Amino acid sequence: TIKVGGLSPLVIYGWFKCRVTDDGSGWRLEKISGSQRTRGRFFDDGDKRSIYLGSGSVNDDRAKPYGSGPQTDQVGYAFRNSAKEWRIEFPAPYYESKLDIM
Repeated sequence: TIKVGGLSPLVIYGWFKCRVTDDGSGWRLEKISGSQRTRGRFFDDGDKRSIYLGSGSVNDDRAKPYGSGPQTDQVGYAFRNSAKEWRIEFPAPYYESKLDIM
C-alpha cells in the first residue's frame, strides 16, 4: 500500500495479504493483513478498469456494509497491471492521505 499526501508526503508499506473470490455475483476483495483492512466488490467499468466499492475497518473490527458513511466507505479504480496483478487507486480517502494505492 502507498499513501500520498496528507499527514506525510509519502508512505510506502510492504506487501499485505488479500483474498479475491467469486461469489457468483462477481469478484470480491478482502484485505486480511495489516491494521487497515478493506472488504468489497468490483464492478466492470469498460475494458481497462473496474470500480471497487468497499468498506474500511481497523484490525479485526467487523467491516460495516458499503453505504454506512464516509468514515468507512471506500471507492477506488482497479487497473490491471499484468495478467496476475492489479492495483486499486483510492482518491481522497477519509483518513491520513490524499491518495492510496493498493
